[in-house]
Amino acid sequence: MINLKFYISQTFNKLAVLLLIISVFFYLISLNTLNAKNIVKSNKSSALSAESLKIVELIPYITVENNHILLGEVFTNVGIKKNSRIAYSPKPGKSARFDAKWLYRVARAHGLKWRPLSLKTHVIVERASYEIYEDEVLDALKKAFYDRGYRNNIEIDMNNRSLSIHVSTNKNSTINITGLTVKKTTGRFIATLSVPGDSNNVQRFRLTGRVHRLMEIPTLNKNLKRNDVITKDDIEWIKVRSRKLRNGVLRDEEEIVGMAAKRRIPSNTPLTSNYLQRPKLVQKGDLVTVSLTSRGLQLTTRGRAQDSGSKGDIIRIRNHKSKKIVEAKVIGEDMVSVNLLNRIAFK
Repeated sequence: MINLKFYISQTFNKLAVLLLIISVFFYLISLNTLNAKNIVKSNKSSALSAESLKIVELIPYITVENNHILLGEVFTNVGIKKNSRIAYSPKPGKSARFDAKWLYRVARAHGLKWRPLSLKTHVIVERASYEIYEDEVLDALKKAFYDRGYRNNIEIDMNNRSLSIHVSTNKNSTINITGLTVKKTTGRFIATLSVPGDSNNVQRFRLTGRVHRLMEIPTLNKNLKRNDVITKDDIEWIKVRSRKLRNGVLRDEEEIVGMAAKRRIPSNTPLTSNYLQRPKLVQKGDLVTVSLTSRGLQLTTRGRAQDSGSKGDIIRIRNHKSKKIVEAKVIGEDMVSVNLLNRIAFK
């Protein structure tokens, strides 16, 4: 009986120790869990504290590409609110100014800890763009005229040469010309320019001006003095507006080469027959060779020209010895021929 009591007592002691060990184990587990939660809370609190320590600053000059201005483009350290739209962007090539009051209202509306230092605080926003120049517009106009049947020899004068066209950098610069109308008698035209040409949100500009048909004519590439003879090397072809050409302007090079200037002619002058004459092969007062050919015989003598003359002209010649005057035909430079009937008088 005593042994049984002793055995029961020992068993209860062992159970008590076991329960104590289990209690201590669960206590340690709960303590670690609590510490872990406290560490997580502490880290979150530290992160929030670090985030709150970041200073929100204003960016005074910015350039935007899209249609809207974002909060993160104007203020720094705005976190997840950086992509919030706060205003429309200015048009391509333009800029906008936002003052201190407007900026403060935006900051408050988005919970930013920011105040302007003074009422002079402001932001300048520019829209990124590239410019379409006049030569690009002229090329588009020429293509439109070619599609209407005009040839390559045209020149276009636009009335609105100071036109300023800017396209956003995130769009293409396709140019379309529509509604082209031309008055054939005067060449005056009206057209509509659309940029970008393949976008739904396009800019449209009204173009007016005049189209000129060009004609290629031969002119001189240098100044000529009176009696200068024109050679092929003196010819330069230029394009001239057909409306500016006077009647009688020479258009064939063969009508000019070999002719002499009747008076001084500046270079690039459209030529008419009034500017030209046959070259003077004999000048008045020159000593010339007089020839007479008859039945296979040729006689020559010297005489002095009393007139100037071109090839084929009949001029007067004074015999160098007898001083008699006879009519002779100019056949070359300082050369004349006397006809058979006048040969005796020339002796």
